[in-house]
Amino acid sequence: MQRPLSILAVAVTLTAPAAGGAHANEAPGAAPTFAKDVAPILYQKCVRCHRQGEIGPMSFLDYKSTRPWARSIQARVVSGEMPPWGATPTSMKMRNDNRLIQDEIDTIVAWVEGGAPPGNDADLPEPPTFTTGWQLGEPDYIFEQPVEWTIKPDGAEPYLYFYQPIPFAQDRWASGLELRPENHAVVHHSGAYIVDIPEGYSVTDGYLHDEDGSQVPPSQPMGRAASSGNDDPLAGANKLLSYVPGRGYESHPDGFAKRIPAGKYIRWVLHYNPTGQVETDRSRLGLWFAKNPVTHEVLNLQAGSPVPKSGGRGLYFSSGQELRYAVNSRRSPARPLIPPYEEAHRVMGITPVNEPITVYSLTPHMHLRGKSMKWWVTYPDGSEEVILDVPEYDFNWQIQYELEMPLKVPAGSKITNVAIYDNSPGNRWNPAPEKPVYWSEQSWDEMYQPTIQFSVDSQDLTKVPATTSQDQ
Repeated sequence: MQRPLSILAVAVTLTAPAAGGAHANEAPGAAPTFAKDVAPILYQKCVRCHRQGEIGPMSFLDYKSTRPWARSIQARVVSGEMPPWGATPTSMKMRNDNRLIQDEIDTIVAWVEGGAPPGNDADLPEPPTFTTGWQLGEPDYIFEQPVEWTIKPDGAEPYLYFYQPIPFAQDRWASGLELRPENHAVVHHSGAYIVDIPEGYSVTDGYLHDEDGSQVPPSQPMGRAASSGNDDPLAGANKLLSYVPGRGYESHPDGFAKRIPAGKYIRWVLHYNPTGQVETDRSRLGLWFAKNPVTHEVLNLQAGSPVPKSGGRGLYFSSGQELRYAVNSRRSPARPLIPPYEEAHRVMGITPVNEPITVYSLTPHMHLRGKSMKWWVTYPDGSEEVILDVPEYDFNWQIQYELEMPLKVPAGSKITNVAIYDNSPGNRWNPAPEKPVYWSEQSWDEMYQPTIQFSVDSQDLTKVPATTSQDQ
């Protein structure tokens, strides 16, 4: 079966380093140069973020702007901090793996240690070209962020939550989706979700209002407002897609699409990054509707929920706590606190696979105490295979790991996820190790959201009654 493809949010024309090593043609002992050896690496792996108007705080498109950062570049690539990538080589092969290979790291180190020479301009490759505008052409439908937000020049920006009604009379199917910032430089990451709102609440101009008509602060999440807005047992979790620098749209082949259910709401979740000056942003969500009949819904599932939802119970438990059950991904299980000073608080979610599925990507999500996350599949014969292992989770980079080859998971398997949280003083990001940690949506609280993108092999939506199919 052909997989739905999640495509990077930029299209780049690249020039690779010369064969035989990055500086194979240099005289013996000569240092690599920016023009001939380093620029091709930066163009291929770095400048999608490190260029004007993007999230990288400096541009690496030319020697003049790169040279002051040479020592910092060396330190970051040697440590593996840049380009950001958390998966170990024991994970399955990922199609969006952006790590530097050792030869590239060695070339950068040799360039810096050799005085970071510029080289000859004639050796510079053509700079990469980036697709401007919408990645798939003009969308069929555009949701505009209902509130234009002003970002302060410095300080911490809270998560923001805005709401927008879906105006469709019937469910629609999107084979392409893009979450596009107006101002790429300030959007650290963002997400679009399908939600209900609590009974008695209302939405006006993007803001949620409670039963008394009072406006809920946009930095205050509402638990019930985060629940999925579709009761179909194959509707999946509520996430449509997310944006991070370098990734912000998905395109799925004929027969595969994401459901946009009628009568529900788009929930915008935005996290901004101050730049030192006052900025504004009003992001947009573009949809490209499926032109041909949809057979399979592209679904999201969090660990601890069974597949399908109606087939048995998933399992969830945490350090020092009894086993708990998760009925489905819409109803979060009771989750204990992380105690003060606990260095390795363990949370596990077990997903029983009751019918064959195909897995396309995995996304770990925790907050500042998140330390590591690992998925593996246990097959019916008892054999096990690691899918994704992220031993040093970094909250600053919300990466969706896209399998190079879709993983077929047979019925009778189970997918296990284990997350480790560090609430000790040894965690440099920990704001308050002396306090217990609650499960909530602010960065100083915690989350356990290990998400899998998948489809159910036996599903054929062309056989669903016309009342729930797309209005073509």
